[in-house]
Amino acid sequence: MSRVMQALRRDWGWTGVDFAEIIAVSRMGHLLLSDTDDAIHYLDPETRELIRLGGEEQAAQYMADPEVALVWRAEALVQAARDRLGEPAEEEVYTLTPDALLAGDYAHENLVRQSLADLISFAGQVAYQTRDLPDGTPIKLKATD
Repeated sequence: MSRVMQALRRDWGWTGVDFAEIIAVSRMGHLLLSDTDDAIHYLDPETRELIRLGGEEQAAQYMADPEVALVWRAEALVQAARDRLGEPAEEEVYTLTPDALLAGDYAHENLVRQSLADLISFAGQVAYQTRDLPDGTPIKLKATD
């Protein structure tokens, strides 16, 4: 089992989704996934949302939305990251530093390359720990080993 699938099952399992397959990965670490019931889900690590799309037709409609396509491609961010950081290694994506990710600060200097598994793990853990907080609630990161 891939590290990404392990991270999904370990750190997003609290959602009740039984992940089966990674269908697609964007350059910024967004995922299209299927579950064992053949439903398709969209995971956005930036907003820490896992959205159940339904079947292939519903997923295609969702991905065809111009706003979703813009976020998926993130062309300006990807180009800025590529210019500053070079191409990501295998199983790496571009993303934001953890504090910038939580703050939604998309300044180019906050872009980093990170393993997709680590990004998915971090986003899942934060989503779990903040799932019941109202939007805009200040949070403080505390790193533990």
